[in-house]
Amino acid sequence: MEPTGVLVIRVWLEEGLEQDSLRARITQTLDISSANTTETAAASEREIVAVVERWLREFVGPSVTAP
Repeated sequence: MEPTGVLVIRVWLEEGLEQDSLRARITQTLDISSANTTETAAASEREIVAVVERWLREFVGPSVTAP
């Protein structure tokens, strides 16, 4: 079986905040055959992108180089 990871991003906008109102809850696993998942909260587009990039680098391994 091929390795399969999953990353789910739930995003919403919170009203009444002066700064960036974007919020996210990110649930991730590097291996769906395992019950191990990690949940991360993010409060900006930059944080969300950083979590996704980190997850993808971990899933693919050292063969991926940063742009």
